[in-house]
Amino acid sequence: MSIAELARPEIRALQPYEVTPAPNGAVRLNANEAPEATGNGSLTGLNRYPALRPTGLTARLADFYGVATQNVLVTRGSSEGIDLLIRTFCRPGQDRVLVTPPAFSLYEIYASVQGAGTVAIPLDADRDFALDTQAVIDACDDRTKLIFLCSPNNPAGSVIPREDILRVVEARAGKSLVVIDEAYVEYSNTDSVAPLVDGHDNLVVLRTLSKALALAGARCGAVVASPGAIRLLDGVLAPYALSAPVIDSAELALSRWAEAEKQIRATVAERERLRAGLAACKAVRRVWPSEANFLLVRFCDLAAVERRLQRAQIAIRSYVGDASLGDCARITVASAQDNDRLLQTIGELTC
Repeated sequence: MSIAELARPEIRALQPYEVTPAPNGAVRLNANEAPEATGNGSLTGLNRYPALRPTGLTARLADFYGVATQNVLVTRGSSEGIDLLIRTFCRPGQDRVLVTPPAFSLYEIYASVQGAGTVAIPLDADRDFALDTQAVIDACDDRTKLIFLCSPNNPAGSVIPREDILRVVEARAGKSLVVIDEAYVEYSNTDSVAPLVDGHDNLVVLRTLSKALALAGARCGAVVASPGAIRLLDGVLAPYALSAPVIDSAELALSRWAEAEKQIRATVAERERLRAGLAACKAVRRVWPSEANFLLVRFCDLAAVERRLQRAQIAIRSYVGDASLGDCARITVASAQDNDRLLQTIGELTC
């Protein structure tokens, strides 16, 4: 079965929104734009629409990810890629997505918005949140259109071995899209699987510029997939999805990759220092190894820790009420100064 056959019938029949671009230097009377920019001079040019799709940025990202341009769709963060995939491939009330909790909550949220069902195969916390590959494969049926695997995992920081990813991809060829969320891959010791999309048309990779490239405020990411999948998603993506300032910021960030690499190395080193410091705290039961820019920590009494941190004006991501992550919190690796402030505050507590 082709990728197109896995998509919703109405999406396959969709005629994408098209715009014929005006030649450079032409008098633009075709897009109902204001003739001149107004207000702050820094906004010069924003009276004109950007390109329907940012072809220059797409080419830069394709080169960065090691794929062809037809394998890349630029989106407003990787979260928009999740939404596009579910809306494109899942029929409301019929199809399902598979998730492996703990995982990024937007997988289930967007599935619910679309009316798609969800099946969960939990990761094994006792084995550093390892994936049960066979359980994932066995849980799939004809209605399972999307399998979301987060690697490095958010919030656990664990990585799925490439051979396990490919085992799922090959087992579900022609049946499901296997979506690898690589939002944090730049901080890991593993290579991206993005270049493998050329040989596996049901493999999809989500990437973002929010983390390692420090552009969270710009909202820019990408879907990397087979050309057939990209064409389907492109038809669903809103026209002019990325603003001109976002496109410019993304291209500038990519041109300064050497600076980003230096910061990534510093973050990884600080992550390991913070992990050792947290493990030495009496209020901490466990700190899991991580290949992301955060750590998952289990406390003796998370509520007490949160009260102390709130008084110190330090925010962490807690998982109160999550059965699988009781007394756990995700802590982002920050500057050495901020991390020391966290350690000093938690170090005052005991179990």
